Amino acid sequence: MESSSKDPSSEGELPEDEGKTDSEPIKISRLLRTEFDAKYQIVNLQTPLNAFMSGHYKQSFAFFTLRSRLPVILTNVIDTLTRDKSELVAQFASNEFSQAAREELKIIIGLISKLKYELQTDKSFQNFTGEEPDREVWNNFISNLPDGERSFYKASSLHAECYLHRKLHSFLENSVFLKSYDFFAKVKEQALTDSIDDILALTKYTRRSENSVEVFDELVRINMWSNCNDVATDTETVKQSNRQVLEKVANTDERVLVNQAAEIWRCLENPKLKKHKQVDFILDNAGYELFSDFILAEFMIEKGLAEKVRFHVKAHPWFVTDVTERDFKWTLEYLSEHADYIISLIGKKFLQFIDEGKFELAPISHFWTSPHSFYSMAQMDPDLYSSLQLSKLVVFKGELNYRKLLQDVCWDPTQELSTCLRGFLPSNICVLRRVKSEVISGLPEGVGQALSGKDPRWMVSGSYGVIQFVDGTREFGY
Repeated sequence: MESSSKDPSSEGELPEDEGKTDSEPIKISRLLRTEFDAKYQIVNLQTPLNAFMSGHYKQSFAFFTLRSRLPVILTNVIDTLTRDKSELVAQFASNEFSQAAREELKIIIGLISKLKYELQTDKSFQNFTGEEPDREVWNNFISNLPDGERSFYKASSLHAECYLHRKLHSFLENSVFLKSYDFFAKVKEQALTDSIDDILALTKYTRRSENSVEVFDELVRINMWSNCNDVATDTETVKQSNRQVLEKVANTDERVLVNQAAEIWRCLENPKLKKHKQVDFILDNAGYELFSDFILAEFMIEKGLAEKVRFHVKAHPWFVTDVTERDFKWTLEYLSEHADYIISLIGKKFLQFIDEGKFELAPISHFWTSPHSFYSMAQMDPDLYSSLQLSKLVVFKGELNYRKLLQDVCWDPTQELSTCLRGFLPSNICVLRRVKSEVISGLPEGVGQALSGKDPRWMVSGSYGVIQFVDGTREFGY
């Protein structure tokens, strides 16, 4: 999922004006913000405990996302379509249909501009009226929302963000010429190619790894921090973070707020779970993070912790950098054909794992791109839930999966993670996440308060992470 390290208070009333004189432009800026807040009923408060994250609360990362980040994403898409118009027409339409393809591109750009306007003016969610395979699910969801929670700033921010990304893709899947186009394909490909040095370093570092809890703990931490390659973060900071994690992973210990890697290891080693041969990865970002997922999965296979690792991808482009089936396959092909012998060798090894059934792409499910939190999976997609019950461990990667596990609620940070799951426990659960929003649980007493005192932005900076485990064995009757 896309992220940002920018301070959410930058859209607030005071921080950006500190140290400035009360000039006329600042007065105008304050006036405009005040009018926006009044018009859309924005309150200058933090999200209350036990409330859904929402743009209604100005001092929240949800407000910053809706006000600043999402409009930029849509603007970038419009700019890309405008810049690459000729290239796209040549790629997706024959000469005799080139003019029709150009007209369709204009229509799509207009639809995206309209969506941006609806976002910026807190318009209500609109039903899906095309050939979307999940149209009924989305329309039922929208119709069942309370009257006061059907627009961008009044809804849960999870629902608002999911709706925006789903609408964005619907413009393509209902087109004639651009059905197979991915707005973000080049971004995701570049996220991998720009990380080749880190990929090579990680490959060399993880050869001949010992089968021990210490090595496993290190690989899990490397995997969790690999989310630093989220394309929206600063490139130089990303590369520096990767090298620091790889060379001196112990230096990151104080920033891992919860580390239950040892419990995850014991779960995988548990002889009572031998009949559960597979581990499931619910993937997050393409690029270096996906490669790191492959490395962790390789360790599980080679050390006998699992016979099969299944990877769950998104049904269509989602939250800019999330992995789709196309990204998954493209990554393996790119690695296997790379000019560097070591990278090519590891790519071919992963492809061999696919052929041997050790790695498996799970059946595509639209549940992962639905607006629903995971506690509703058993009801909304019982087949998916049943398939996860066959797993020894389900690994949830990244920020969006974490928010869906916790329903995007501002929990007390000390609340037990198992409680916040609201009964969602198909198997043992592992969560690997860099903290990028105020949604968090399972922290030791006092940790949140101490961090707030020394780093007020700790919940949104991405500088801290959690490695959490929920024991699901009681569900299996052991």
